[in-house]
Amino acid sequence: MIAMQEHLERSLDAVSLGLIPPQELAIQFGGGDFVRIGRNLLHRLVDWCGLLPSERILDVGCGAGRAAVPLTGYLSPHARYFGFDVYPFGVDWCRQNLTPAFPNFLFQTVHVNNALYNPAGSIPARDFVFPCEDRSADLVLLNSVFTHMLPEDMIAYMKQIARVLDHCGRAYVTWFLIDDESRRLDRETSVGVYLRHGVGPCRLQNRQDPEEAIGYDISFVHHVVRHAGLRLADVRRGSWRGIRSGHYQDVTILEKSGENRNQPCFLPVSS
Repeated sequence: MIAMQEHLERSLDAVSLGLIPPQELAIQFGGGDFVRIGRNLLHRLVDWCGLLPSERILDVGCGAGRAAVPLTGYLSPHARYFGFDVYPFGVDWCRQNLTPAFPNFLFQTVHVNNALYNPAGSIPARDFVFPCEDRSADLVLLNSVFTHMLPEDMIAYMKQIARVLDHCGRAYVTWFLIDDESRRLDRETSVGVYLRHGVGPCRLQNRQDPEEAIGYDISFVHHVVRHAGLRLADVRRGSWRGIRSGHYQDVTILEKSGENRNQPCFLPVSS
């Protein structure tokens, strides 16, 4: 573990600050300090998911490379990274600036419909098949994806996550999770006021534009995860709900379920 942390710190130091997209691209995907946020994400992938330098990563909603840029300094040349997104300009920047220097980093534009990010997309999200082989990923990353997806689409993506994960694979997925704590804090402090509209297992910011921001009841998430053949191994709650936290959205660590396996393949480090 000490050697892994030393490798992580060296890789973070080695990340070229020249690998930063233009501000007009970076701000399309959450804004903020592109380098700092990406490095913090890499730390969480290593500490919470046990990411190894040799592993295969699928980045669903890769944007303009916020996760990919720090990963270029961490993953070995024999590892594989594949990211896809509906936003072609972010994908094009990654292809032009990352892939030539890191040929094991590949990116693809997908034509999935999303009312917020790609209203002209020709493929309904519920019908989309990830452009990956079965059991081809050790880690699947979805950062701020399910916060903009309706239930039927989210369920379909969860099944795709299970399909592409290899045995002992993990998924790092962020959400706005609705649970007893977030409901209580919402009543007491008005934090999360933008998710006021309850619709089935969801809470929405805007009924007229539901994909703008979506929260999910945690019991529904548990059901969807289990039904897909995955296991919810850990939940890390975010600051959006009004608590002190080093990250904004809630984070779940999912694992590929296996027959006759009672213990997780990887136990996240407690913080």
